Amino acid sequence: MPPSSAARSKTDPLVITIDGPAGVGKSTVAKLLARRLKLGYLDTGATYRALAYRALSLGLDPRDETRMARLAAGLRLVFKRTDWGCVRILLSGRDVTRRIRTEPVTEAAAVVAQHPRVRAVLVRLQRRLLRSRRLVVEGRDTGTVVFPRAAYKFFLTAAPRVRAGRRRMELQEVQGRSPSLSAIAQQLRARDRLDRRRRIGPLVKPSGAVVVDTSRLAARAVVEQMLRHLPPAISNSH
Repeated sequence: MPPSSAARSKTDPLVITIDGPAGVGKSTVAKLLARRLKLGYLDTGATYRALAYRALSLGLDPRDETRMARLAAGLRLVFKRTDWGCVRILLSGRDVTRRIRTEPVTEAAAVVAQHPRVRAVLVRLQRRLLRSRRLVVEGRDTGTVVFPRAAYKFFLTAAPRVRAGRRRMELQEVQGRSPSLSAIAQQLRARDRLDRRRRIGPLVKPSGAVVVDTSRLAARAVVEQMLRHLPPAISNSH
């Protein structure tokens, strides 16, 4: 049931959060949903990746929390929707959409995401990116930390082998390489442990979130299922 008008008055204005671990299809689904509803889109994970990319470019150690927090405070990050519906990520005016998806950046992002001071800085940045006040947000703590008062929350899951297969397809597309499914599955398990045990903003299902298992669903089918949990005023008005 959609929240009452009284409840809505205490929530962030039309923020839809989508959380879940890597490989469940968050990015694809979030972009499709944002396009379908004509809302803005924010990938919170990309802020950590952008920071990691910047740190590696400067030869800095991602384990240095003080340096990483200082670097995060100066990030100039923009999410720009193209005329054909894609979202490009600009760092200091430079398109880094593909550059932040490499394996070294992925590993460094997992490290910087563990720093409480870095997370505090980037959560403030993520909230500042909410300019239109109408947004689909995806990540690992969007419904628990970044926008805890969001009225509509989803949590995506998928079978481990499905997640590994999707991650391998992403690596093939971005880097042109194809690691074994077992190696990728091991990396995903390690990342899950880090995300779930993190002291600040751990990966958990937000209270009240709708859980969607994407294992056997195409992205558009996931979106259709999510739309059924949104009130007609939102899902039918665009």
